[in-house]
Amino acid sequence: MQKYSFGLTDLTSFEKPAGEYTLDAAHVARRGRQIARRLARGFPDPVIAGLCVVAFDAAGNLATLVPLATVH
Repeated sequence: MQKYSFGLTDLTSFEKPAGEYTLDAAHVARRGRQIARRLARGFPDPVIAGLCVVAFDAAGNLATLVPLATVH
């Protein structure tokens, strides 16, 4: 188990944090999809186009990238 930092990004800025979670590495992508699904609800496709949920491990390595448009 390790800490992962999740955020919302348009791939030009990574300064919109969505939370930190201590997870097993196998569950990082699932948590990313859950966050993306919650964020995408209620927004029309043009608003979420190009937005992604991104997760980095404690060392700053990319762990997952989930485009919001793919979770509807």
